[in-house]
Amino acid sequence: MKAYKNLTRQGRLRRLHKLAGAALSAHGMENASVKFIRDAGNTTYRVYSESMPNLQNQVDDRFSPDQFVLRMHEPGYQTDAAILSELQWLEALGRDTGLTVPSPVRAPDGRLLVEVSIPEVPQPRRVSLLRWVKGSLLTKGIRPAHFKSAGRLMAGLHNHSSQWTLPHGFARPRYDWDGLYGDNDFINVPAPEVRAQIPDEFQRPYEKVTGRLREVMTSFGQGTDAFGLIHADISLGHNILFEGMEARVIDFDDCAFGYWMFDIGVCLCEVRKLDAFEAYRDALREGYDEIRAIPFAQWELFDLFIAAWHAFEMFWAASGIVKFGDPRGSLRKWVERAGQDILFLLE
Repeated sequence: MKAYKNLTRQGRLRRLHKLAGAALSAHGMENASVKFIRDAGNTTYRVYSESMPNLQNQVDDRFSPDQFVLRMHEPGYQTDAAILSELQWLEALGRDTGLTVPSPVRAPDGRLLVEVSIPEVPQPRRVSLLRWVKGSLLTKGIRPAHFKSAGRLMAGLHNHSSQWTLPHGFARPRYDWDGLYGDNDFINVPAPEVRAQIPDEFQRPYEKVTGRLREVMTSFGQGTDAFGLIHADISLGHNILFEGMEARVIDFDDCAFGYWMFDIGVCLCEVRKLDAFEAYRDALREGYDEIRAIPFAQWELFDLFIAAWHAFEMFWAASGIVKFGDPRGSLRKWVERAGQDILFLLE
């Protein structure tokens, strides 16, 4: 049998497809079928099953009754504690709020996170199973009302985060200044080596944004008026589904402790250059304010936190160049794109 490391991408995916079968067996779903979704960090599948032994009588029309998401978590990317913590937050959100989020499905023995292995794949994989959220991604026809609904959704997440008592051992990354731009376990490369990969034309803009963020984050502190558990990757067209006008958020894989305004900056970053931006921004704030309030002085820094996201993109891509090289130039293009977005915001 050919060594796993010597396989083509398609060869590895064929092996992982077999591993997905073992994962479904561990959830009592031997007769289910799977459809590959993506392999980017985690390997994810759409699962089709007519029966789910562990969800008897749990009818909920927000979820497809016969479809699920199976995630095989990338070895070494996140600790077991971090993955389990994400699943615990999702369970709590489903229990404590009316928000529609992916609902974790426990294995028959009660585990949220299951380890599976087969001889053809060298490392055991941790797998988790989630219910399939009904809804559609918006790629066109986005209106201010959609951002208003997204604002209500985000405020609901932040409300829960600010009041929830964390379970023992809860562990997620911290997106404070060091967690975004300093030496940290997430990037795992010395920050000076990363910054050296930023082109000269973007060095001063990057330093200007991150320097200002250091001042602002220090002044905000980390009380619940400014900081808590956030999704960290909420954006229309990517991780927000709509069922009618109800916003539903998926993919909590990057959730972290961070600033409320960072979540807001991420949500607004992709529409910042559009003529309708002000209408979208105001609608987001209106929806958010219906549920909870953020101090006015924080809201006024929305552009800085949009820039915070682009600076993080730049730092993340540059760290990849340090760790893996960039033979195809895709990471340098990412750095360039993020740099241009920062320049736009500084004009």
